[in-house]
Amino acid sequence: MNNIFKIRKSERWLALAALLLFMALNALLFIKYGKGFLHGAKGGFWLIFQNHFHVSGFDVWSLIFMSNHKIYFEITRHPLFALILTPFYWLNQWLMPATGVNFAMIFMALLLVAAAFYSFIFLHRVFREVLEMSAFDSLMLTLFFYGCASVMTAVIVPDHFCWSIFLLTMMLYIVGMQLKQHRSLETWKLALLAFFTGGVTLSNIAKTWLSGWFVNGRKFWRVKSLLTIVLLPCAIFAASCLWQIKTIEEPQKILDQHIGEVTAAKHPERKKANEIHSKWMAKVRHKPITDTPFLNWIDTSTPKGESIVENLFGESIQMHTTHTLGDMCVDRPMIVKYDYWFNYAIEAFIVLLFVVGIFFGVQSGEKFYWMCLSWFGLDMFLHLVLGFGLNEVYIMGPHWLFFIPISLAYMLRRLSAKPQQLTRVVIGLLTLYLWGYNGALLVNYMIH
Repeated sequence: MNNIFKIRKSERWLALAALLLFMALNALLFIKYGKGFLHGAKGGFWLIFQNHFHVSGFDVWSLIFMSNHKIYFEITRHPLFALILTPFYWLNQWLMPATGVNFAMIFMALLLVAAAFYSFIFLHRVFREVLEMSAFDSLMLTLFFYGCASVMTAVIVPDHFCWSIFLLTMMLYIVGMQLKQHRSLETWKLALLAFFTGGVTLSNIAKTWLSGWFVNGRKFWRVKSLLTIVLLPCAIFAASCLWQIKTIEEPQKILDQHIGEVTAAKHPERKKANEIHSKWMAKVRHKPITDTPFLNWIDTSTPKGESIVENLFGESIQMHTTHTLGDMCVDRPMIVKYDYWFNYAIEAFIVLLFVVGIFFGVQSGEKFYWMCLSWFGLDMFLHLVLGFGLNEVYIMGPHWLFFIPISLAYMLRRLSAKPQQLTRVVIGLLTLYLWGYNGALLVNYMIH
């Protein structure tokens, strides 16, 4: 396979349009938060960022880290996230005193635009080259994915989700082409994919392993392969986590505890406000089965039925007009219902098309589809069976929502001419609706 990052001549206009689109979307974040977040303060970055950024439960930890080198995300779930951001912290520490500008938001926006841009290119290639869809269908299905609420939001917020989209769509394209050509994938390439997918979000490494099994078959289970693709990345992650905990997190906790004690003594009203908020959070948050790392995200209290309707297939795809982009850690209830019946009708219709698409995809018997189905099954097992992040499952949509348009592609491929044309019109109208509905709510949120 040639350089996959090279934009081909036939893709140039599409690539330019995608680049301008993602730049415009990221500009919205600067309209809302730029004035406060670009200020090159000497300290107090927690107050600057965390106390003001509340977008649908996505985190702002990357901006804090690039500002003061403090880690507030779970290292064990994102073992390489801080290491990837460290060069930008160093650069920011050099630029901030000289310019009076905090470049963390600018750096993250550049990274997000680049990740969103290439994920768009890779997903479009999946439809165009792997599935051999028409140019119109490929563009329509790609836009359907980015029109989903959680995806549209993920490409602008300073969290890790857009990076996950980039890595997962790249892997879909690479593995998809290998499967189409009936070729295996070199062990070192799978090891690199495992290293980066797992380094950004640990659970995604399982998707790399599943991909390795589908593309390499029995060869994946050889000792050398398992050592390189499974054991080596896990060993690096473990070493990275231990190093970050000992050198950054533990000293930081001691310092934060001291600062907290001093602040509480000077401002008792803040301590009281924090205690009230903590009690409120204890009521609305899920009840983990244990406080042990990893297991503390397993949710046994969130109602699954309502969460599937309002969050998994609801907020992930269509924003709610009430508590739009609200943060559950601030004021958003765990379950928010739509104000209008048509939102439920559209949700049901998309799910129905999705189920029909799964039927046609399974019938095709193609390894690529079964691989995608295994990815989707993994996410559903984590969220619906184990309850992992179920209380905020709508922000996890970027990890699996591309499976919906992929399933729709298999449906379009199998339908005869007239039903296919009708289905194409329906999917096109749904795509326009998602961009219009979610886009309007996103723009309104960011400019007010």
